[in-house]
Amino acid sequence: MVDDEDALRELSQRLLASAGYTVLTAGSGEEALEQYRARQKDISLVILDLNMPGMGGLKCLQGILAQDAGAKVLISSGYAAGGLAKAALAAGAAGFVAKPYRGTDLLAEVRQRLDQEGTPPA
Repeated sequence: MVDDEDALRELSQRLLASAGYTVLTAGSGEEALEQYRARQKDISLVILDLNMPGMGGLKCLQGILAQDAGAKVLISSGYAAGGLAKAALAAGAAGFVAKPYRGTDLLAEVRQRLDQEGTPPA
């Protein structure tokens, strides 16, 4: 779970953990890439905020996919699924969840992406 908003990251982590998922968190794209490099084999899905200071979500997505073309990355944003979100989906993100999301919506998207076969569409 990658988000620069502490409260949202912690709430999402608790929600996912209560559903039985093991969750790693990162507060920036740079931190997410560092964790992905170190624990790639342990990570089944990345939930990535697109609008973060520093590296930003799109550049982080590109870095993750450069390491692992088969990585599943679910992007999230408070903006509509256009612009930056559209670019992220075109770059290989597995899906999009709009903020603010309801817990049930996030859990449904996570399950759907984890059950998705193969690599994300390019």
